[in-house]
Amino acid sequence: MELKQLRSLVKETDPIRILSVAQFRPEKDHPLMLQAMYELRNLLIKNELLWNKIKLVLVGSCRNADDEERVRNLKDLAKHLALEDSVQFVVNASYAQLLQLYQTSVIGLHAMWNEHFGISIVECMAAGLIVVAHRSGGPHADIVLPNTGFLATEPLEYARALLEAIALPPERKKEMIEAARSSVDRFSEKEFEKSFIRAIEPLMEIPNHQ
Repeated sequence: MELKQLRSLVKETDPIRILSVAQFRPEKDHPLMLQAMYELRNLLIKNELLWNKIKLVLVGSCRNADDEERVRNLKDLAKHLALEDSVQFVVNASYAQLLQLYQTSVIGLHAMWNEHFGISIVECMAAGLIVVAHRSGGPHADIVLPNTGFLATEPLEYARALLEAIALPPERKKEMIEAARSSVDRFSEKEFEKSFIRAIEPLMEIPNHQ
């Protein structure tokens, strides 16, 4: 998805939509996201009005029958955690659907351990979502910086980060979104090419045998 297009989106933020864009594969750790939502509900036990506004949308593709079974199991887990009214599954979304979800979501959620890069995180940042990502791999190293999002590892830590993101004062939220969108410039195609060339240039120098 074009980062430039995502950066131009105007937010529509009611309900408070938390968006995950990840294939339904084991390593993406969707169960962790559901457990985080369970913990978030516990944190909001005395604020049912706010809880009822929060929706988690899990967007992803299914490659085969195993992935389809995984989605069924995730739906069962959501039901077991009494989250079925707070979680929506969107399987094999169209481009238009995905663009609309980026436009109408507030938070981008990522749970994969040690992901090398995570293009969906960069897309969320470009679209003006506050990102809550796994504290490992690329997201921890250089994608989600202290002023551009939140990092977590365990369900309760995720829940607290989600609540903090939801409760951000408007001015602070605006600052984080602007910082995140600015940082996304590092991952534009042109910047990627520049970084790549800088990295390989020393390897391409021809030794001077005189």
